Amino acid sequence: MAGTQAFLEINPNPSGVLKYDNYWSRRNFGYTQLTDVEVIQRLLAFNDDLKQAYRYYQDLILAINHRSKDELNHLLAIKWTQLPQSLQKVQRTLRRHRKEIITSFKYGDYTNGPVEGTNNKIKVIKRTAYGFRNFFNFRARILLALPNSYFAINWKNKRTAHVQSQTRAV
Repeated sequence: MAGTQAFLEINPNPSGVLKYDNYWSRRNFGYTQLTDVEVIQRLLAFNDDLKQAYRYYQDLILAINHRSKDELNHLLAIKWTQLPQSLQKVQRTLRRHRKEIITSFKYGDYTNGPVEGTNNKIKVIKRTAYGFRNFFNFRARILLALPNSYFAINWKNKRTAHVQSQTRAV
Protein backbone atom coordinates (compact mmCIF):
# COMPACT_ATOMS: atom_id res chain seq x y z
CA MET A 1 0.00 0.00 0.00
CA ALA A 2 2.90 2.39 0.70
CA GLY A 3 4.16 2.00 -2.87
CA THR A 4 0.68 2.78 -4.16
CA GLN A 5 0.40 5.98 -2.18
CA ALA A 6 3.96 6.96 -3.12
CA PHE A 7 3.22 6.58 -6.84
CA LEU A 8 -0.01 8.56 -6.59
CA GLU A 9 1.79 11.29 -4.65
CA ILE A 10 4.51 11.43 -7.30
CA ASN A 11 1.97 11.43 -10.13
CA PRO A 12 -0.95 13.66 -8.97
CA ASN A 13 -1.86 14.62 -12.55
CA PRO A 14 -5.42 14.70 -13.81
CA SER A 15 -6.29 11.40 -15.45
CA GLY A 16 -6.70 13.11 -18.83
CA VAL A 17 -3.03 14.16 -18.83
CA LEU A 18 -1.55 10.71 -18.14
CA LYS A 19 0.59 9.19 -20.88
CA TYR A 20 -0.79 6.20 -22.76
CA ASP A 21 2.16 5.72 -25.07
CA ASN A 22 5.31 6.06 -22.94
CA TYR A 23 6.40 2.73 -21.50
CA TRP A 24 8.78 2.76 -18.56
CA SER A 25 10.42 -0.03 -16.63
CA ARG A 26 8.60 -0.17 -13.28
CA ARG A 27 10.64 -1.46 -10.37
CA ASN A 28 7.59 -2.15 -8.17
CA PHE A 29 6.09 -4.38 -10.88
CA GLY A 30 9.08 -6.62 -11.53
CA TYR A 31 10.59 -4.20 -14.05
CA THR A 32 7.62 -4.65 -16.36
CA GLN A 33 7.26 -2.07 -19.13
CA LEU A 34 4.11 -0.11 -18.20
CA THR A 35 2.56 3.26 -19.01
CA ASP A 36 1.38 5.63 -16.27
CA VAL A 37 -2.23 4.68 -17.00
CA GLU A 38 -1.52 0.97 -16.62
CA VAL A 39 0.30 1.54 -13.34
CA ILE A 40 -2.62 3.52 -11.94
CA GLN A 41 -5.12 0.90 -13.12
CA ARG A 42 -3.12 -1.86 -11.43
CA LEU A 43 -2.74 0.12 -8.22
CA LEU A 44 -6.43 1.00 -8.05
CA ALA A 45 -7.34 -2.67 -8.50
CA PHE A 46 -5.71 -3.44 -5.12
CA ASN A 47 -8.05 -1.46 -2.90
CA ASP A 48 -11.61 -0.10 -3.21
CA ASP A 49 -10.95 2.77 -0.77
CA LEU A 50 -8.00 3.85 -2.87
CA LYS A 51 -10.10 3.67 -6.02
CA GLN A 52 -12.84 5.78 -4.42
CA ALA A 53 -10.30 8.32 -3.11
CA TYR A 54 -8.64 8.57 -6.53
CA ARG A 55 -11.99 9.08 -8.27
CA TYR A 56 -12.97 11.80 -5.75
CA TYR A 57 -9.57 13.46 -6.19
CA GLN A 58 -9.89 13.41 -10.00
CA ASP A 59 -13.41 14.86 -9.81
CA LEU A 60 -12.15 17.58 -7.48
CA ILE A 61 -9.31 18.48 -9.87
CA LEU A 62 -11.82 18.62 -12.73
CA ALA A 63 -14.20 20.89 -10.79
CA ILE A 64 -11.37 23.27 -9.90
CA ASN A 65 -9.96 23.31 -13.43
CA HIS A 66 -13.41 24.04 -14.85
CA ARG A 67 -14.04 26.59 -12.08
CA SER A 68 -17.43 25.01 -11.66
CA LYS A 69 -19.35 25.98 -8.55
CA ASP A 70 -21.99 23.29 -9.21
CA GLU A 71 -19.45 20.46 -9.56
CA LEU A 72 -17.67 21.56 -6.38
CA ASN A 73 -20.94 21.78 -4.43
CA HIS A 74 -21.90 18.32 -5.69
CA LEU A 75 -18.59 16.88 -4.46
CA LEU A 76 -18.86 18.60 -1.10
CA ALA A 77 -22.47 17.43 -0.67
CA ILE A 78 -21.29 13.81 -0.47
CA LYS A 79 -21.55 12.57 3.11
CA TRP A 80 -18.07 12.51 4.55
CA THR A 81 -18.75 9.15 6.18
CA GLN A 82 -19.04 7.62 2.69
CA LEU A 83 -15.49 8.71 1.86
CA PRO A 84 -12.32 6.87 2.86
CA GLN A 85 -10.79 7.96 6.17
CA SER A 86 -7.98 9.87 4.46
CA LEU A 87 -10.43 12.10 2.57
CA GLN A 88 -12.82 12.88 5.40
CA LYS A 89 -10.60 15.58 6.87
CA VAL A 90 -9.90 16.94 3.37
CA GLN A 91 -13.60 17.30 2.67
CA ARG A 92 -14.24 19.01 6.03
CA THR A 93 -11.49 21.51 5.22
CA LEU A 94 -12.90 22.12 1.74
CA ARG A 95 -16.38 22.64 3.18
CA ARG A 96 -15.00 25.09 5.72
CA HIS A 97 -13.33 27.12 2.94
CA ARG A 98 -16.04 26.69 0.29
CA LYS A 99 -16.78 30.41 0.06
CA GLU A 100 -13.12 31.31 -0.50
CA ILE A 101 -12.68 28.56 -3.11
CA ILE A 102 -15.72 29.72 -5.06
CA THR A 103 -14.48 33.31 -4.85
CA SER A 104 -11.15 32.14 -6.27
CA PHE A 105 -13.08 30.77 -9.27
CA LYS A 106 -14.40 34.26 -9.90
CA TYR A 107 -11.06 36.04 -9.40
CA GLY A 108 -8.76 33.25 -10.58
CA ASP A 109 -6.71 35.47 -12.87
CA TYR A 110 -5.17 37.36 -9.97
CA THR A 111 -2.08 36.11 -8.22
CA ASN A 112 0.08 37.18 -5.33
CA GLY A 113 3.22 35.92 -7.08
CA PRO A 114 4.77 39.37 -7.65
CA VAL A 115 4.29 40.29 -3.99
CA GLU A 116 5.81 36.98 -2.86
CA GLY A 117 8.78 37.56 -5.19
CA THR A 118 9.30 41.05 -3.81
CA ASN A 119 9.15 39.80 -0.22
CA ASN A 120 11.65 37.06 -1.04
CA LYS A 121 14.05 39.54 -2.63
CA ILE A 122 13.83 41.83 0.43
CA LYS A 123 14.55 38.89 2.75
CA VAL A 124 17.57 37.92 0.64
CA ILE A 125 18.89 41.50 0.81
CA LYS A 126 18.37 41.55 4.57
CA ARG A 127 20.09 38.19 5.03
CA THR A 128 23.12 38.99 2.87
CA ALA A 129 23.57 42.54 4.18
CA TYR A 130 24.64 41.66 7.73
CA GLY A 131 22.84 44.81 8.84
CA PHE A 132 22.68 48.33 7.50
CA ARG A 133 23.82 51.45 9.28
CA ASN A 134 20.33 52.89 9.22
CA PHE A 135 16.92 52.21 7.78
CA PHE A 136 17.35 54.77 4.98
CA ASN A 137 20.31 52.80 3.55
CA PHE A 138 18.38 49.54 3.83
CA ARG A 139 15.39 51.09 2.03
CA ALA A 140 17.64 52.55 -0.66
CA ARG A 141 19.22 49.12 -1.26
CA ILE A 142 15.78 47.54 -1.63
CA LEU A 143 14.65 50.23 -4.07
CA LEU A 144 17.82 49.75 -6.11
CA ALA A 145 17.16 46.02 -6.30
CA LEU A 146 13.52 46.55 -7.33
CA PRO A 147 13.72 49.31 -9.96
CA ASN A 148 10.33 48.65 -11.55
CA SER A 149 8.28 48.11 -8.42
CA TYR A 150 5.45 50.40 -7.44
CA PHE A 151 7.32 51.55 -4.33
CA ALA A 152 10.54 52.31 -6.18
CA ILE A 153 8.75 54.30 -8.88
CA ASN A 154 6.79 56.34 -6.31
CA TRP A 155 9.92 56.88 -4.23
CA LYS A 156 11.80 58.16 -7.29
CA ASN A 157 8.87 60.44 -8.21
CA LYS A 158 8.71 61.85 -4.69
CA ARG A 159 12.47 62.32 -4.66
CA THR A 160 12.35 64.08 -8.04
CA ALA A 161 9.44 66.26 -6.93
CA HIS A 162 11.32 67.13 -3.72
CA VAL A 163 14.49 68.07 -5.64
CA GLN A 164 12.48 70.11 -8.16
CA SER A 165 10.72 72.00 -5.39
CA GLN A 166 14.08 72.79 -3.76
CA THR A 167 15.53 74.09 -7.04
CA ARG A 168 12.47 76.32 -7.59
CA ALA A 169 12.84 77.76 -4.10
CA VAL A 170 16.44 78.80 -4.84
